[in-house]
Amino acid sequence: MISRRRFLGLSSAGLAIGIASSLRAEQVRNLGVGFIGVGGRGTDLLRTTLSLPGIEVIAICDVNPNNLERALSIVEKVQGKRPDAYGKDPFHYRELLKRDDLECVVIATPCNWHGVMYVDCLEAEKHVYGEKPMAITVREIEMIEEARRRHENVVVQIGFQWGASKERADIIEKIRKGVIGELIEGRFYRHNGWGSLGRWFNKRELSGDWMLEQAVHEFNLLWWVTRKHPTAAYAVGRRNIMEPDNPQRNVTDFYTAILEYPGGFTVHYTHGWISPQGYTGMSCRVIGTKGGADLLDCTIQPLGQQERIKGEGPGGDTKEHLQNFFDAVRAGNPKMVNCGIENGAAASYVGLLIRKSLDERRRVTFEEMIEDKGEMPPLVVE
Repeated sequence: MISRRRFLGLSSAGLAIGIASSLRAEQVRNLGVGFIGVGGRGTDLLRTTLSLPGIEVIAICDVNPNNLERALSIVEKVQGKRPDAYGKDPFHYRELLKRDDLECVVIATPCNWHGVMYVDCLEAEKHVYGEKPMAITVREIEMIEEARRRHENVVVQIGFQWGASKERADIIEKIRKGVIGELIEGRFYRHNGWGSLGRWFNKRELSGDWMLEQAVHEFNLLWWVTRKHPTAAYAVGRRNIMEPDNPQRNVTDFYTAILEYPGGFTVHYTHGWISPQGYTGMSCRVIGTKGGADLLDCTIQPLGQQERIKGEGPGGDTKEHLQNFFDAVRAGNPKMVNCGIENGAAASYVGLLIRKSLDERRRVTFEEMIEDKGEMPPLVVE
């Protein structure tokens, strides 16, 4: 029980968080939830959402009939009732958004649909958990931010599930407080195994290319640490290593980039799908004048000390990230989310900066990138 003194001492945001996190199955307010896109990732999100308290999945939309039927059956087994089905055409999700009994939407569609769908959710005032990347063009980011200004009370969580870890949040807070000193270098890489995912992942106009479809996870960590956009980037890379005779495939198989940040912080980032067995792996480390931090292991290694500082608090991933979203919806507090529109925009900007540098084979500034409005992604289904 919360004492009167404790109650009065809590801020409204803190109280909302405390109450929401302490309420569970028989106490939480039921939320009517819809799903748009239930392929591989969408199905994972659906199963996880169904394991959380106070959730009723009432509608599902997918243009792939096999995906749709699978999702409907999953929900029926858990809830004892089939949700309403949508998917007659690619824009049928807009009918779903018109439902008065729908409060929240979880979206896991191919990336070319993210921008328009997130704007539609904001305009319909439906709270949205949207998979990354938030957008794959500057124009989409601007559209989302404009819609957010018109609908400030809509809760938006971007699917950067690493943001759900409290131990990671603690380490990053220590970095921001100067525990490792002035930031000098970031050492980031993601070495995927040799291969191609195929389908829409192969087409840049649908996926945004790998620096947007995948690497935004790491770029969100950089935003979390610095709260700054890079001032410039220089990147080199190669295409056509995988499927060299496939004219439909135009994504980058390997690239490496140097990101310049204000204050002299420099980040090296390497990303690709060219690693043989035993050569895969990831690193997200930052080095400062007083030590280094591993953002994946959630540890700090101070200079001159043997023992590492471990982040305090529980870990967290997709389940905790979704729970955070639903807690924010119940509290009516968009600021409660781990990773909102600000995170989504910042991470996509880094990907767009790298992509522009790759295409133009030169150092590109943030100002140049932000003025490159480009074309909207094609609203097609593949």
